[in-house]
Amino acid sequence: MILIDGRPAGATNLATILKDNVERIEVLKGPASALYGAEAMGGVVNIITKKSKGKLKTSLTAGGGSFDTYYVGFSSGGNITSKLDFVVSLSTKNQNGDFRMGNGEKRKNTSYKERYSYLRLGSLVTDYWRVDVKGDWYAGRDIMCPNALFYEDKRPSEKDVDRYGGDISLVGNIGSHEPRLILYASKEYTEYTKKYKNQPHYKNYESTTKWWGTQAQDRYHFLQHDVIAGIDYQKIDVESKSWSKSGVRRAPYQPNHERQNLGVFSDLFFRFFDKRLILESGIRYDWFKLKTKHTPYKTDFHPDSETFSHISPRAGIKYFLTKKRIFQLHSTIGTAFVPPQAYQMAGYSEREVQGVVMITKGNPDLDPETSLSWDIGLSFEKKEWGMFADVTYFHTNVDDKISKVKVSDTVSTYKNSDKAKIRGIEFEFSFDFGRLMDWKKKIEFFVNGSRLFEAKEDISGSGERDIHNVAHWKVNTGINYDDGSIYGRFLLRYVGKRKDYDWYT
Repeated sequence: MILIDGRPAGATNLATILKDNVERIEVLKGPASALYGAEAMGGVVNIITKKSKGKLKTSLTAGGGSFDTYYVGFSSGGNITSKLDFVVSLSTKNQNGDFRMGNGEKRKNTSYKERYSYLRLGSLVTDYWRVDVKGDWYAGRDIMCPNALFYEDKRPSEKDVDRYGGDISLVGNIGSHEPRLILYASKEYTEYTKKYKNQPHYKNYESTTKWWGTQAQDRYHFLQHDVIAGIDYQKIDVESKSWSKSGVRRAPYQPNHERQNLGVFSDLFFRFFDKRLILESGIRYDWFKLKTKHTPYKTDFHPDSETFSHISPRAGIKYFLTKKRIFQLHSTIGTAFVPPQAYQMAGYSEREVQGVVMITKGNPDLDPETSLSWDIGLSFEKKEWGMFADVTYFHTNVDDKISKVKVSDTVSTYKNSDKAKIRGIEFEFSFDFGRLMDWKKKIEFFVNGSRLFEAKEDISGSGERDIHNVAHWKVNTGINYDDGSIYGRFLLRYVGKRKDYDWYT
């Protein structure tokens, strides 16, 4: 689940969320349904935006690089008055040339253009309440899509993407309470144009997705403990249109649909023995309504609705084995839940491959996916040495996993797998030579990654197979340097082999 300042991002394409106005990014691994919703099966990425305060600061950034790429950005922020502050940013980026692949060959039809703007106004309404209003707009233009390598440069497409949205938040600090209220909305529009070689160009597809929702919660502090309780509501509307190469309107591959979600949650944090022992326990109830709507030109399905509900418990423990908090034992366990998508239940699409029509059909009998995950790990941290290490074993079982399967050589559909399992270890190590030598600069070596021992799924009628697009090895390693005026990083990344279907052969 992707969040912006704690609320759903309102985007299907992560490329539309740029880093111009990002202060930091928080990552929570494992099932986080108890606090963030039933779809947080694999974790949460929370993007925290800038909240510039104090003296006014303004910057102008320009850059360029390979493939005839250039970038220009402007940002400014700070206090207008003692109680009113703002942030504004504008940027433009063009990659006018096509990039080259690892084998040195040029990948044709890979150029694009991006425009982005962001504005936030914030005010201390009283000594106890703060209000923030923010919005952003992303425009991707002439984004070339080269299609599968199988087609070489013969079947490219071009798309334009617009996303704009924002929210109004009210945050308080009243005694032991921290109430929070957010209203948010977002809209994403995508338009595809096929530009096949030696054929007339034509608009093929467009889709519009709208989000709106609200969140209300309160954090209550007592002694060394916290209690969080809240309620979330979200509605998502999706509409799509499609055209043939002759310009005639036809049925889209998925029906128009909407989804509503209401969630109620509570989370408890207890800290004992001078905060050496931390216990966490949370539970959330989610109710979903999935509704397919009448869709022009789509006659192969009947509009219908389906409801799902789920209770997601979660628990965790941290214990510092020594008073100096050098060694830390940690463990979590939790469940999660993901409802099927409308196109998985009622979709229908066709595409031609070498004169053969390949069909993908929806399955109205799909059940939601559910999972149970647990992990246990040990951390070591010696701040005066600049050293940190952690190794964590994790294990996830998924029931009724939704997978795309072949019914015949030309027909595919979606089915609930009987079960799926992923287990392995995550590891992390960093060592700051600058801190150890008291050089007042960071010279940090780091390595992190994961090793999967098993990533299998059982599909009804098809037997067991490796889960697709999951590499058994992932490793990052490098060096960070920061002396206060110069910052740099060298990074090496390795991703091991993973399996996938070759749908074209």
